[in-house]
Amino acid sequence: MVSRHPWKHRIYMAIGTVVAGLTLFGGGAYQVGASPSAASGDAVKAGFNDAAPLAKLVPDQYRKKGVLTVATQPDFEPANFTPIGETGIKGYNIDLMEAMAAKLGLPVQWEKVPFDQILIGMQSNKFDAAIAGMTDRKARQAQVDFIDYQLAGSVFMVAKGNPKGITGAVDGGCGITVGDVKGSDAQRLVDQMVTACSAKGKEPTKLVLYPTGGDKILALTSGRTDAMIWPDLAISVLRRQAGDVLDSMPIDFEPKVYLGMTFSKEDSGLRDAFLAALKAIHDDGTYDKILADWDVKVIKLDDYGINLAKD
Repeated sequence: MVSRHPWKHRIYMAIGTVVAGLTLFGGGAYQVGASPSAASGDAVKAGFNDAAPLAKLVPDQYRKKGVLTVATQPDFEPANFTPIGETGIKGYNIDLMEAMAAKLGLPVQWEKVPFDQILIGMQSNKFDAAIAGMTDRKARQAQVDFIDYQLAGSVFMVAKGNPKGITGAVDGGCGITVGDVKGSDAQRLVDQMVTACSAKGKEPTKLVLYPTGGDKILALTSGRTDAMIWPDLAISVLRRQAGDVLDSMPIDFEPKVYLGMTFSKEDSGLRDAFLAALKAIHDDGTYDKILADWDVKVIKLDDYGINLAKD
């Protein structure tokens, strides 16, 4: 379906534009939103900084390689995104990863990857790590290790005025169509809704999956879906970009979840080095500064750790 409102396409580009190819950032001191970026295809010098504070923790293979390949899907502001008219990747996830990598003396090579391909790439050793707002789940822990560094809550975004009368209860969306991104955690939530609705003899909830966050936003505002699941930390971003056309409501049956950066289960050395780097940016205030500068203090997690999810 083609939108009847051409201006909306500019909005979704601003929210969901992705960068093509690879971007390489240096490992200097943190400065919000100021990570230097290289255009796709540019040759960039890599090199391990053995004078970095935690350089001694870096496994030999990365010292020799001199660069860390990190996957993300840059279509979600304020976490990891490409601003319209730009080619680099920005966001608090980018700044956090850059700050940790700087403690270890490693520059970061960013690779843009569809969200549902991140775990596949991690298991095939295509990437050294990934950071893209992935929910830590026990099932995923069988594939990769998580370093959980933030807590996130979820809301339903619905059309202004909530014309379908959707609520945040597990049976509050019977018969509706929910849109989300391929590879997301939405299926688990919708399965709970389906079970609750079926138990009451009501029409079950349906789920439609899209390639990007911009696609799922367009599906909701064009009326192809009735609701979408959205992180509480990014409600203000969505409203700023889309205008006053959507309402939100907390998902009552979903507690806050751990989000983590991911590492190969066969590479505990790199994982543990990054855990030490995460502690370092907590201790020196960098973690708090990044969250404050991006206005996402709601995600703060002081009790960070490895594979914290229990379900």
